[in-house]
Amino acid sequence: MNVSLNRSRNTIVVLTCAGAALVAAFVLGPAALLRGRYPQFQDQSVMSELLGRGLLEYWGSGVRTYPPGLAEMVNYWFEWHAIKIVISVLLTVVLGLLAATLWRRSLAAGVGYTIAAASATALSMFSVFLAVLNIQSTVAPVVALLPMLSDDNADGRAAQSLIENGVQSEDTRPPLLELLTQVEHYNWAVIVATAVVIAVVATGTVIAFRRYRSTDATDSPRRRMFVVLGSLGTAMTVVMALLLIAAAVAVVDPGAALLGAVGL
Repeated sequence: MNVSLNRSRNTIVVLTCAGAALVAAFVLGPAALLRGRYPQFQDQSVMSELLGRGLLEYWGSGVRTYPPGLAEMVNYWFEWHAIKIVISVLLTVVLGLLAATLWRRSLAAGVGYTIAAASATALSMFSVFLAVLNIQSTVAPVVALLPMLSDDNADGRAAQSLIENGVQSEDTRPPLLELLTQVEHYNWAVIVATAVVIAVVATGTVIAFRRYRSTDATDSPRRRMFVVLGSLGTAMTVVMALLLIAAAVAVVDPGAALLGAVGL
């Protein structure tokens, strides 16, 4: 019994440390890994200026292909978010294992472990949410870059103005059509990813509530576990559904979504 208890505690400590390390990697890892290849993009204010300049050059090119400077920035942003996908998936796995270990302990060790297990479960769901957002950004990195446009510099203001006028006048120049296409891809990625998450989480939620109802009323720890899991699953499903609806609206009206992405 003591050996099993010690093994469980050691597992919790190891998984907690691994989770903390992955959180730090999520925040700091992409910049650290890409600094050597893309030193010019390490300052976000500089990125904002370069983005405005790149979009002006792109607009003036009259073709769908990105100019070299903008293409390099798009590649950088793709790799940035791809790294975050890997880390967030690993974080989901680690937090899921931690939550499972804590839930098993909660059945015999009381409310404190239940709170810890619920927290780990909620964090694992949040890491899934982060993975979805980063999948979206790898599918259409140019759209994920657009919120960096700022009217604090002349190129940023000019780029915002060109995009706004182009959308409002229903311009058919290739750069604008490409941006609108990327906006659609950006939001279709969310629709597909959230639909998968909703299907999995909603199924788990239904199972949790069914097991809650079928569990003996005298088994309070187990009933508490199932009702907490069901409640968290319900909350996650609602959040994902709202994200899916917002993405569907953006697909229907990509022009408005593009203006929103550039802060207009």
